[in-house]
Amino acid sequence: MTTTTLVFVGCINRAVPYFVSANGRGVATFRLDDATGKLTPLTENADVPNPSYLTILPHRHLLFATSEVFGCAEGSVSAYRITAATGELTLLNVQATRGSLSAHCNTDRDGQCVLVANYGHAVANEIPGRHVASFPILENGEIGPARSAFSHRGRGPDEARQSLPHAHCVMPSPDNRFAVVTDLGTDELVTYQLDAAAGCLTRVDGSPVKLPPGSGPRHAVFHPNGVLVYVINELNTTIGRFDYSPQDGTLRLLDVVPALPDHATPSHSAALQIAADGRFLYGSFRGDDSIACYPLGPDGRVLPPTIQSSGGKTPRSFTLSPSGRFLLVANQDSDLLVSFRIDPLTGQLGEQVDAAQVGTPTCVQAASFG
Repeated sequence: MTTTTLVFVGCINRAVPYFVSANGRGVATFRLDDATGKLTPLTENADVPNPSYLTILPHRHLLFATSEVFGCAEGSVSAYRITAATGELTLLNVQATRGSLSAHCNTDRDGQCVLVANYGHAVANEIPGRHVASFPILENGEIGPARSAFSHRGRGPDEARQSLPHAHCVMPSPDNRFAVVTDLGTDELVTYQLDAAAGCLTRVDGSPVKLPPGSGPRHAVFHPNGVLVYVINELNTTIGRFDYSPQDGTLRLLDVVPALPDHATPSHSAALQIAADGRFLYGSFRGDDSIACYPLGPDGRVLPPTIQSSGGKTPRSFTLSPSGRFLLVANQDSDLLVSFRIDPLTGQLGEQVDAAQVGTPTCVQAASFG
């Protein structure tokens, strides 16, 4: 059976004050040659506003996109059917996300529900003002109305970025029993119990766990061993390592390390990914315009990185190809999608093998279809 690897890129198509440009059409689709890393443009879909984050369910041929539209009191999440042969997307439906500036979405590990993190405007008492919401995925692939939604409370010391809560990422646990939400505004990780079949979240007693003030936790990943969580912190450019209990979903901060060397250009951390075998962690940095590869020690400790140019400006998002052979970078402010080869032994980035023009890319995801 022939396998096709498709790459989906969310592109900003409506002006946002905190983005330099809005040169995209919507969601762009490319085919990735998994032998060479070459990218072939296929389609562009323009019927979703500002698809700032995407997530894919390959086995159901579904894609979900959150819309981050400045000035709207409520964002949205859209469901699409993927035609693997052509890369075309067919809009199925749209649901309101119960909060504003919907910045991240994910599915549970079994593909039964969609989870959304709403960053929220810097406006007190915004309505509906929920920071996290969950939605069932119906049999026909559509998204059902929100089954649960929660607001966070608190603030951090950075007046410009932390005057209110700002949920930025939601990540299901490997066993699909819990979900961890990063809140950039409160310097916290909040744990929710996940009932994927019902499409519901329930906040876990005793959470959240705190990071050092002013950290600004942005994205989180679970180690494949199921007992470690890593978080990249946007505001102080660090990486936190947490012990995670699969029994009750609790987190305990183990250590925090600088994400970049002291001599690096001041940067805002962006995305975080982990290799499928758990040996390497990868991060991207806006300002330094770089990708860092961190070897992980036997205990999961984050070791000093090697740093490489992202091949463009403002690498807001990147992903690893399903085979693990390539790393794909969405360079937001140079309108460029770049592919790098990954050394299978060292995990380091090798040569840049291709680059494709795409307007204001803010998220890149890849999936294989048989």
